[in-house]
Amino acid sequence: MTAKISAIQNNLIKAACAWATNSGFNPRQAQELRHQLFLLNHRHYMDCIPFYRRIADREGCGQDIDLETIKTRLMLPTDFFKSYKQRWLDNSEYREMNAWISNIFHKPVDVDVKGVKSIDAWIERLEKKDIRITYSSGTSGTFSFVPRDKNEWELTKKANIAYITPLLANRLIGQNPSDNFLNALDILMPLSRLLKMFGAKLLSGYDLAVLGFASGRMGNQFLISECAPLFNTSYFLYNFDISGSALRCLRRGARTDDEVQTVELLREKMITRRKQNYLELIANMENSTGKGQKVLIFGAPYQFKELCEVLTEKNRSLFFKDMSIAIIGGGWKTFTGEAIDRQEMANKISSFLNIPQNMILEGYSMTETSVLTLRCPYGRFHIPPIIEPVIFDDALNPLEGDDIKGAFGFMDALATSHPGFIISSDYVHMVNSDCECGLAGPAILEIGRLPGAEVKGCGGIMGSFSA
Repeated sequence: MTAKISAIQNNLIKAACAWATNSGFNPRQAQELRHQLFLLNHRHYMDCIPFYRRIADREGCGQDIDLETIKTRLMLPTDFFKSYKQRWLDNSEYREMNAWISNIFHKPVDVDVKGVKSIDAWIERLEKKDIRITYSSGTSGTFSFVPRDKNEWELTKKANIAYITPLLANRLIGQNPSDNFLNALDILMPLSRLLKMFGAKLLSGYDLAVLGFASGRMGNQFLISECAPLFNTSYFLYNFDISGSALRCLRRGARTDDEVQTVELLREKMITRRKQNYLELIANMENSTGKGQKVLIFGAPYQFKELCEVLTEKNRSLFFKDMSIAIIGGGWKTFTGEAIDRQEMANKISSFLNIPQNMILEGYSMTETSVLTLRCPYGRFHIPPIIEPVIFDDALNPLEGDDIKGAFGFMDALATSHPGFIISSDYVHMVNSDCECGLAGPAILEIGRLPGAEVKGCGGIMGSFSA
């Protein structure tokens, strides 16, 4: 069964590339592949993931069920990624955390945790056994830990490269990648070679500026770490590692002198030195421009807002070279809840950074899913055929239709390490129709948070400082 799952996953990755390049994509065939795979994944989860098997048994679902049963009875809220007991982290009981991961992971986790006293040390031990953990943390300080094995981690990165590369190439150079790119996917070229062959070529002449941390395991930090070597130079607003232990004690409260010192150091670096951090980043970007480099700048909306405020205060503008790019990711509110107008922010980025609006991209993703979606020039976040969206009403019943609003759920074709039938805490407006940009299929027009859902990512961290 594993070989069959892998074969379908790779066919879906190639289908996603065909979708992005408008070259022979067959939506019905992609849907049939997904549905075949979801039923195989269900059986895999039943066989290998204790948590999922208990849910299925409770719902009276056996190995042989249909897709509609999965959508109505086996979709899981993201809370299961934080279903451990907080005292296990409080008391450094990482054997218990191993047992918990074993419950939601497709293999038993028996990692030596002797002497482990922090989240980060625990995750490092897991990585030595090819178990990758990413996490998200909001203002509550309760982490969602998402485990993936090495194969799924590599497959996820390859999938994103397969469809994002042509979308970016089309935006940057006005054409899709060469046939060599499609051939590389067809022969399943190793990820490292694929990145070197196409990523480096596409990003030649770019420096990377990140309105975030130099390293860490939160959200997209792993992706940044993977992509940073493709750029000539990389620099960060916060030029240090953000540790899971520091994030947790920031919100839940420091209990020891060491934790108090950790929180105060984080406050000093992020709050006291906030303006200085931006000024140093601005100087680095000016240096890149002076050397003839283009800049790709990535950050959350409120961080771009702060950058523009600092530039306004200093009466400065940055004259990035032509073809520089801004990529925005995250919610359109400040950490204090103030709404940020998308068009107004795009106007400011164009004005202060000399980036035309067609080169201002926006991405949507979450720790719990395998894919990143990009917003097209016509305002749609197009969902690649690797996942299938399922929108739910207030009673968590799946909705049907080509123009619907509700809680965003998804069935992830690449998720084999953990259950991939997920209901998120996002509220979306989704349509399903052809778009003027040339892409077809489901797309999200607007994204918000369900009532009571906490702020996550950098906004959650900043909110924790203000709590």
